[in-house]
Amino acid sequence: MRYLLLFVPALLLTAQTPAGSKKPVDHKALATAAALPAKNFKESGSLTAPVTVEIYTDYECPACRELYLNTLPSLNNDFVATGKIHLVHRDYPLPQHQFSKLATRYANAAGTIGKYEVVAQQLFVTQPEWSQNGNVDATVAKVLSPADMTKVREMVKSDTHLDDSVAKDVALANNTDHLNQTPTIVIVAKGKRDVIGGGMPYTILKQYLSQKLAQ
Repeated sequence: MRYLLLFVPALLLTAQTPAGSKKPVDHKALATAAALPAKNFKESGSLTAPVTVEIYTDYECPACRELYLNTLPSLNNDFVATGKIHLVHRDYPLPQHQFSKLATRYANAAGTIGKYEVVAQQLFVTQPEWSQNGNVDATVAKVLSPADMTKVREMVKSDTHLDDSVAKDVALANNTDHLNQTPTIVIVAKGKRDVIGGGMPYTILKQYLSQKLAQ
């Protein structure tokens, strides 16, 4: 017992960090945390990327559909997935499009249950159909499970906060970026916002982003 009593305090002393010493910094863990992807469902890519690309779209806008289906996949592969840019989707429903606000509510409701991308994709792919008849609900129901569709319908019907992010996007568009069309792309680098048209070919957009990243 005597040896046990002597041994235990010795272990405790050994386990203690000497006074004034610092715990070693885990630089790998810090780097991993800094590169974590964005948690907002309308954002993707690393939060620490040197360049942010913000894209204003309207679900009923044909040019937005073209950008989403033919430009965004390459943008994601070349810049977002590689950690070079942080991508932000912004809603800017145009008043002349009678079903755009409803489509936006469905997409954002789906986003709250982790289904934003699948619903946004569906809305743009099938835009020629639902933009004519306004049957957004049936369109979205084709890509969600019955259980998820029930949740989305309830939010679309009763969630008074569902349009909050849309209002913020529209305010930013009108007061800061001075939008006059959709789609519109905003490149944010070193605190500066460059507003450019969204209808440019991807080859030109890629060149522009590469130049920004090289600065």
